[in-house]
Amino acid sequence: MSDTGPELDRLQDRLAAIPPHWNGMNVVELDGYVAGLIVCQAPVPPSEWLPGVWGSNLGFEDAEGTEATVAAVMGHYDRIAGELAERPQDYVPVLGLDADTGEELWEPWIDGFERAMRLRRAVWRQIARSDDREATAALSMMVALSESRRGRSDLTEEAEEKLRRLAPELIPNLVCKLHAWRNSRQAGNADSTLSA
Repeated sequence: MSDTGPELDRLQDRLAAIPPHWNGMNVVELDGYVAGLIVCQAPVPPSEWLPGVWGSNLGFEDAEGTEATVAAVMGHYDRIAGELAERPQDYVPVLGLDADTGEELWEPWIDGFERAMRLRRAVWRQIARSDDREATAALSMMVALSESRRGRSDLTEEAEEKLRRLAPELIPNLVCKLHAWRNSRQAGNADSTLSA
């Protein structure tokens, strides 16, 4: 991984304890998932998005294991939300690392982000139709990364190769732009409420 620490190590251990046949997320995919949830304008309650982390009904052998996993996931969510709210310029996604080449692996991250988008499709369509050029461009780039990941890119081979190479550098900036759009929309809604 491109970033480690005690909390992240605990999170990775808890996710690794999820039975493989549940098709749960790894820590990189979870990081993209959480980022997508946080930058979405419409809140998604944990009761709706947490099951997507395990890939099945959460049913560890003991209640302590269940609580530890939920706490680790929610702790990661809170850390990312806090960082984007207070120090967006310091935001760094958790990416995988190819042990042979040393290259950062962004593909699982974009898988997680796309899964978060699916939970509120209509809200994401609002960004695509908005007049905020930075937000629409950021969303378009996220979609382009997802399409490249799935082998459905309309880009030229050269352009797609460049996009994939630059993805680890692009992702933090794209997340920050989408988060700024979310904040501006929420501020606008608050102003409308106050003036009503």
